[in-house]
Amino acid sequence: MKFSVHTTERMEDQIADQGIIPDKLTGEESGEEESGDEETEDSGSASEWRPGIEILFRQPIYSSNTSPQFPQELIERICEFLWDEPVQLAVSCTRICPAWYHAARRVLPEYAITCRTQEALRDYAHTLTSLRNAPYRKQFKKLWISDNASKPFAHVWPICIPGWILPKLRYVELVTLDWSTKTPHDSFFIYLSSYTSVSCLILRDCRFRSLPDLRRVINALPNLMSLELYNITLQHPLRPGSVPDYITLRARSHRLESIYLRGSKHRPEYSDVSSEYQGTTALGSQAQALLHMVVANSSTVTRLDLDLRFFTSLSALQRCLAHFRRLTSFEARYQFASGPMITLEETVPARTENTYIHSWESFTLTDVPDQSALQLLQLLATPRSCSKLHELRICLAGRPSAALLSRTSRFLHESGHRLKDLWWECSVDTDLEVIPSLAGNTTLQTLYINLRDIAPSPQKIHSALTAILSDIVSVDLRKVYIHLTLARLEVLPQNHGRTPVAPDPAEAISAFHIILSREIFNGLPLHTHYNCVEVDFYVGNIQDNPVVVATIKAYMITLFTPWLDRGIVELRFNWMDSVETITCVSTSMLNEDTLSDRGGEDVEENTPVGTEQYNEAQEVIWRETDTGMKGSDGRRW
Repeated sequence: MKFSVHTTERMEDQIADQGIIPDKLTGEESGEEESGDEETEDSGSASEWRPGIEILFRQPIYSSNTSPQFPQELIERICEFLWDEPVQLAVSCTRICPAWYHAARRVLPEYAITCRTQEALRDYAHTLTSLRNAPYRKQFKKLWISDNASKPFAHVWPICIPGWILPKLRYVELVTLDWSTKTPHDSFFIYLSSYTSVSCLILRDCRFRSLPDLRRVINALPNLMSLELYNITLQHPLRPGSVPDYITLRARSHRLESIYLRGSKHRPEYSDVSSEYQGTTALGSQAQALLHMVVANSSTVTRLDLDLRFFTSLSALQRCLAHFRRLTSFEARYQFASGPMITLEETVPARTENTYIHSWESFTLTDVPDQSALQLLQLLATPRSCSKLHELRICLAGRPSAALLSRTSRFLHESGHRLKDLWWECSVDTDLEVIPSLAGNTTLQTLYINLRDIAPSPQKIHSALTAILSDIVSVDLRKVYIHLTLARLEVLPQNHGRTPVAPDPAEAISAFHIILSREIFNGLPLHTHYNCVEVDFYVGNIQDNPVVVATIKAYMITLFTPWLDRGIVELRFNWMDSVETITCVSTSMLNEDTLSDRGGEDVEENTPVGTEQYNEAQEVIWRETDTGMKGSDGRRW
C-alpha cells in the first residue's frame, strides 16, 4: 500500500473531483458543500442538481469459479484494516463491486470530523498527517469535538491537527468544554489561529472562567463570519451594574455577520423555563455579560438569533436591537423572562433612538407562545420595517389566538406584493381557525405549513387542506410543503361519526378538485428536488389502527388525484420507522387501496374512490371507541 509522490498527486486530482467520491453519490451533502463565492466552475447551478444514486448491496460476481471467493465478513475485515487509508478506501475499494463499496463505506470517515475521546483525536491526527492521505484532507468541512470531563483533550486538538491540514474546513463546533478553572496553554490559541478557512464557530454547553476567556477563543479565528453560543456559563460574570469596556469585547474578525445567542434547550411548554436565568444574581449577570459581548459586535452584524429569555419585555429587546443598525435578519425563540433580572439597559449606554426601526428582510419566530408572538409582531408594525421583507416564519409553541390570526392576516395582506417565503407552524384546535389568510399574498414562491395534533379524521384533514389551498393567490408559487401531524384517536369528539357535520363526501371531493384545478396552479412545476409540492402525513400516533390509516391514505389519494395525474405533488405517509411516498397513482392502485379492507367489493363507476371508505372509517372509529377506547382522562368516551 505504498505510493509514490506522482501516484498521490494523481489521486488528489481524482478525489478533488466532485463526482468521484462515492459519498457524493449517496448523501445529501453534495448540494451543501460549497456556496456563494466558494463554488467552483464545475459545481453548476441549482438547476443542474443531480439526484443521489443509491448503490444497492449485491454479492460479488466472480469471473471464474476457480477464483478465490471472499465471504462478506472477510471483505469487511479487509476494509477495517484500511481505516487509516481513506484514499485507498475511496479510490480503490469502493470501485470493485457493490459488496466492496458497502464494506468500504462503513469505514470511510464522514465529511465531519467527530471526536468524543482522546483516542479518536489521535486516530484522526494519525490519518490526516499522513502524506498518502493528503488528497482526502480537502473533503472535511466540519470539525465536531465533545470534550471528555474525566480525560479532557479539546485543549490540544489544534496542536494535534493544525489548521493547514484542513484547508476546506468551514465549521468548528466545541461541546461541553469546561475551562472555568483552567484555561488552555497559549500555544492552543496560536495553533487555533492557523484555521484561517473557518467561518463559523459553535460553542455548546461550555463553561469559561470569564468573558475575556471566551472572547480569546473567538478572536483566535481571524475570518469568523458566524458565532453561535448555546448555553454558555461564566464562572466569573460581570458585577451587577458594572459597565464593560466594549472595545475589549469586540471580535477580532471584521467579517462577523451572524450571532446566535441561546440559553438551555428547554422549550417554553416546560415549567418556568426562564427561572434558570433569574434564579440568582450570578445567573442574571451571566446572561447580561453575554448580551454585552453581542452588543459590542453590533456594527458588523446583519443576522441576529436571540433567546427571548434573556429579556424581560419587548422594550428591553428593542433597546438591544437599536444597537444593530445593519441588522436585516432576526430570529426570536421561546418567551420573555417572567421574573426580575439585571436588565441590559441598566449597564449598556442607551442610543439616542431607542426605537430604531429596522428594515427587515427576514423575520422568524420559533417556539414562541401566542402572547409573545403578538408583542413581537410590533417590530413589523411600520411600513419601513417590512418594506423589504421577503421571508416570514412563525412557528408557535401552541395554538394561535384569534387576535394573533387577525394581526398576522392583516400584516400578510399589507406585505402581499413583497413576501416570497412564508412558514406557519402551530398546534390545531378542533373547532377553531388556525391558519392566517393568504388572500393578499400575490408573490409567494415558497409556502410551508406545519399543523400539529390534527384530528385523524378525513373530514378534519380535508377541511385543513381546503383552508390552505383555497386561499392561495400567487402565480409565482414554486414550492409548497404541508406537514400534518395526526393526533391520537382520543382527540376525536364524542359525537364523531354519529352526527353528520360535513357535506356529502362526493360533493366535498369534487369541490376540492375544483380548487386544485384553479388557473392559479397552472404554473406549478413538475416535482423536482428544488421545486415541489409535498403533503406529508405523520401517522405514527395512529399506526396501531391500520384501518384508520388505510382510510386516510385512500381518501388523500383521491383528493389529490388531479395533481398526482399532473406529476406535481408527492404524498408522504410517515410512520415511526418508515416512509411511504406516492407521486402518481393508477386507477388500479386506487381501486386496490379502496377495496383492501372491504373484501374486494366492486365500486360503482359514479362513486368517487374513497367516499365509501370515508363513511366506513367513521363506523370503525366509533366501534373501537364503543368497545373500550379511552380518552386522555382515563374514561371511556
